[in-house]
Amino acid sequence: MITFLINALKIIFVLGFLVFIHEGGHFLVAKWCKVKVNEFSIGWGPAIWKKQGKETLYAIRIIPLGGYV
Repeated sequence: MITFLINALKIIFVLGFLVFIHEGGHFLVAKWCKVKVNEFSIGWGPAIWKKQGKETLYAIRIIPLGGYV
């Protein structure tokens, strides 16, 4: 059982990292093109962490299977 939980956490971490890289590319291109980014979020659903920047809200959400900018 503990092996299953450790493997599930590894998968969640890897998916979260891949989503971060992918959405980070969208974020950087938007900034380079002078497009205002309202929110940069990893995951969907309710936020478990949020931080307001100058113009962008950064968030980590509960379901790490995607993200959005």
